[in-house]
Amino acid sequence: MKSATPRWLCCLLLLLALPASGQEGTVAGTVLHSSSQQPLPGVRVSATSPVLQAERATTTDAQGRYALRLPPGRYALRFEKEAFASVTRADVEVRAGQRLEQPVSLAPTLAVASSSAFQPLAPFAPPLRLESDGVAWMAAPRTGDIRDRAPPWAMPQTPVLQMDSANQFSLMFPGGKPLRDSDTRGHGVNPTIDTEEERVSTYTFQVSTASYALTRGYLERESLPAEESVRVEDFVNSFDLGASGEQVGPFLLAVEGFPSPGRKGYHVVRVSACAREDFTDVGVQLEFERGAVARYRLVGYENQSATPEPPPDDEEVTPVPMAKGACVTAIYEVKLLRPAIAFGTLRILYEQGENTMWRRVQMLMPSSTLRSSAAKAAPATRLAYVAAAFAEKLRGSYWTRTLDWARLQALWGEVGAPLTERPDVVELGALIRKAGALDQRKDRYGPASSLSSMDADNVPGPGK
Repeated sequence: MKSATPRWLCCLLLLLALPASGQEGTVAGTVLHSSSQQPLPGVRVSATSPVLQAERATTTDAQGRYALRLPPGRYALRFEKEAFASVTRADVEVRAGQRLEQPVSLAPTLAVASSSAFQPLAPFAPPLRLESDGVAWMAAPRTGDIRDRAPPWAMPQTPVLQMDSANQFSLMFPGGKPLRDSDTRGHGVNPTIDTEEERVSTYTFQVSTASYALTRGYLERESLPAEESVRVEDFVNSFDLGASGEQVGPFLLAVEGFPSPGRKGYHVVRVSACAREDFTDVGVQLEFERGAVARYRLVGYENQSATPEPPPDDEEVTPVPMAKGACVTAIYEVKLLRPAIAFGTLRILYEQGENTMWRRVQMLMPSSTLRSSAAKAAPATRLAYVAAAFAEKLRGSYWTRTLDWARLQALWGEVGAPLTERPDVVELGALIRKAGALDQRKDRYGPASSLSSMDADNVPGPGK
């Protein structure tokens, strides 16, 4: 009799589960090539909605078919495939027990202009305004203004586009390679950029952990490091955040954000890229949607801007390699303008092997990745922000005025287990405590009473 009990329990659980599954509906359809009308296999189809705790996703089969079972509600469906422009279907209503057909056509990201020429949909190019512009440089002043000197990507050059054996487009820039990082003549705090002035931000993947190690050594000797020696990107990338995210070509890309604890009206956005293969040169570009984002700031990477002038013909420009399994993270501060399905596009430009052509992958940054609170973000995202805020606090950044050391310590504790049990993260907490105890600097931007009227968009000018 006892041996039959588990079978009865299993039957009972099955009967209870049947009505629940019947409450779901189905979204299905076929994804076709917009020109040939042939089925597209391997298209990623994802659904996001307030009724879901996390997105649901599937991929199309050999016949281009897909099917997703979803609870009743309204959804945003996203269809993505490398070398094709992504398509989003908003406000798709799913009803219990019903099947909804949603056929979709995807167009290649590069359209044929003639039999021998191709035109990119969104050319990959560094921004016309660099993040390093407007920085209060802490080193010796540079001769002239960087805007008076033409960067290499502004030189006359014609992009050449070719298709390889895997039906992927390759992009080659004759006469030069974009996204070189050689402008290391100072280290200040990046300004906030208005998307009406420039909506494209770039940085390279050339980071180290040297600045964080140097800071640790100073604090162990009971001293604060020099502000100009602190580099945010070194702090953030000193911690293993895990290789997670969405597979886009040979990369894993992760984008996630939450309301900034220190800057009113802004979201902190973590952007991570992990290499699944080895690359000889790689760079990244974010293009923000003007209709969704009013302003943005790249936190760190100030010493990595495009080469201000082309190198001599006999000088070899050092590439930025990326090893298989390596991950690089950047933190942005973003001020949202209005709701949108996506707030921007993330693009990676990469090169494999010597004398090869550039290739590009891209991914929409959906607004669904911007959480309503830090508690709903992944622990890795919270850890990346704490590391970045720690570095900015040491630098005396205007944007951390409202974030005192006690609050920063509390944010470290809110990273949560298991990360706060890891030795390197435990050490980070100890370093934050020690820095807070040692910091006797006065607020260069005014008394504490001025915090309530602090401008969240602009650094005050001299004498203010």
